Amino acid sequence: MRTTFGTILVVLGFLLAAPAVAAYALVGEVSDQETYLAAVTPLADDPAIQQAVAGQITQALADKGLPESAQPLVQKSVDSFVASPDFKELWVEVNKEAQPQVIAMLRGEQGGSLSVQGDAIVLDLGDVAARLKQRMVAEGVPLADQIPAIDASVQLLSRPAVRQLVPAFQLLEDLSVWLPILAVVFLLGGVALSARRGRTMVVGGIGLVVMMLVLVLLLFLARSQVSARSGQPELAGAFYDALTNKVMVIAWIVCAVGGLAVVAGAFLASAQSRRLAAAERARRVAERPRARRPKAYGGYRERGGYDDEGGYSGQGGYTDQGGYGDRGGY
Repeated sequence: MRTTFGTILVVLGFLLAAPAVAAYALVGEVSDQETYLAAVTPLADDPAIQQAVAGQITQALADKGLPESAQPLVQKSVDSFVASPDFKELWVEVNKEAQPQVIAMLRGEQGGSLSVQGDAIVLDLGDVAARLKQRMVAEGVPLADQIPAIDASVQLLSRPAVRQLVPAFQLLEDLSVWLPILAVVFLLGGVALSARRGRTMVVGGIGLVVMMLVLVLLLFLARSQVSARSGQPELAGAFYDALTNKVMVIAWIVCAVGGLAVVAGAFLASAQSRRLAAAERARRVAERPRARRPKAYGGYRERGGYDDEGGYSGQGGYTDQGGYGDRGGY
């Protein structure tokens, strides 16, 4: 009975493990500003990000009436800027401002530099465009000082993807503390309660491995959906990878822990089986009827011959009760 209840707890534990990892890692990745910036800062060096930003700024300038003769020079300046350390520094500043808006957007709120426009979530690059204009003026680009303020933005996710992410995030945020605690309590409590802890550890370890592989597969499928529904798949995929990287890392760590639990549980189950087999053999030996020892009466033995104190045996000579035996003789 203990083993049954323990196994049930372990099954509940590894079933909760996948949502627990997703909730803990994803909410922590997005809600903590330092963690968020550490995730998105390397994107400034991503060619897909640089090309997307450069393309949006160039298009915005063209919409403002930039002469075609000046476009090659402007394009060169834009490409140079997005590959410079200045862009990376500004990228960090923009995302630092955007991080609270990411949280607000995922909670169903709106506003700031990150917003939902039309059918997509876009990151406002107005500050980037203003810094670019200053750089172009400093480099002596013709008519750069006459370029008006431009509204440039980078599309991150489509609205259909947001409709899936927003309620999911709200649920994960609510459960990001309790799910990991419950999963750990169920797993450890189930192993501790079970009378066959080795086998229960094997069940729990296999369950953790399977659930983490399922989680990785779901993340991969979700990435495909987010990229497919975005106007700029490479850009959306880069952001998705940055924000889910921690989930992937923790999932593989838990998967490794599950594998170790399977190995340790197998050794423990084998040792426990040997102990139980030895105890069973000892019990059977203890339950065997003991052989009766010969009885001796007086000075005569039952099977004949002289005893320690002298006299004739029971088969020849006198019997135990006196007189001659069945075969006679002294």
